[in-house]
This record gives sequence, C-alpha cells and structure tokens, in this order.
Amino acid sequence: MSDSSKNPKILSDKVIDLLVSTTLQKNGVNIDKAKKQLSDEQKKMFKELVEDLSKQVDAFVKKPPVNKKESK
Repeated sequence: MSDSSKNPKILSDKVIDLLVSTTLQKNGVNIDKAKKQLSDEQKKMFKELVEDLSKQVDAFVKKPPVNKKESK
C-alpha cells in the first residue's frame, strides 16, 4: 500500500492539488504570474477556500464506504 492510502491527509492534499492545478491549467492561468498579481485580500480568500476544500475532502475520505446491494 502506498503512503497516501494509509494516510487520508496525504490523499486529501493530493486531491486538492490536482483539482486546483487542473482548473488553473484549463483556464490558461500562469500560476507564478497570477501569484504576483493577487491582492492580500484575494490571497486570504484563496487560503480560506483551500482550507474549506481540505475539510470537505477530509470528511469525504473518512466517510465509511457505502455497500450497494446488487439488484437482481
């Protein structure tokens, strides 16, 4: 088993990184250039957004799996 499957925090961080980087790339955003143009208020908002996403991913990862009964 990989480290990420043993530790939900590593997995949730990877999910957030993937979602954010994919979204930025799809919209043609140069991350380094964008960082320089953000105001302090925007940086604060992004930080809060990432924290909220992290909490949601953690809750999802920790949720017990749902056993679906196969209908016949």
